[in-house]
Amino acid sequence: MREEGAIRSIGVIGTPGCGKTTLCKALGLPTRSVKSLAESNACLGELDTDGSHPVDVERLAKLFSKPLELTLIDGHLAHHLPVDALIVVRCEPNELEKRLTARGYSAHKIQSNVEVEMLGGPWPELIGDNRPIKEGTEGVLEWIKSGCPSLATPEGAIDWLS
Repeated sequence: MREEGAIRSIGVIGTPGCGKTTLCKALGLPTRSVKSLAESNACLGELDTDGSHPVDVERLAKLFSKPLELTLIDGHLAHHLPVDALIVVRCEPNELEKRLTARGYSAHKIQSNVEVEMLGGPWPELIGDNRPIKEGTEGVLEWIKSGCPSLATPEGAIDWLS
């Protein structure tokens, strides 16, 4: 077991389709999805017309227990949980559109997610967040091994519009 205050949970966040799960698998660390946490804590709603299940993130955040070992929390809502650090995964909007199309997303859902990515992905929700944050997938394992120093801010985030 790690000492008190150590990084034990890292949220892997980003627009749906950006590569969060792929990154988690590549890192080979224990991983829990926000969806599985929501299911096991009775925080997952009924299937919406867009094919997704709403998550009661406020309730899930209250019920979230820090893992005993370093664990990645995979999901675009993971930043709403009291995780210790965050990895923001981004994807070039044209590539994201291709990925979501291949997944069979509706035209509306594709457009909405591409627009979110173009406008900064999860960054607007992270303004003022004081947890250590890293953007991108390069050097993630080294970042984790070095104790997750904060390397990114909303002001320095990838800007697809410029």
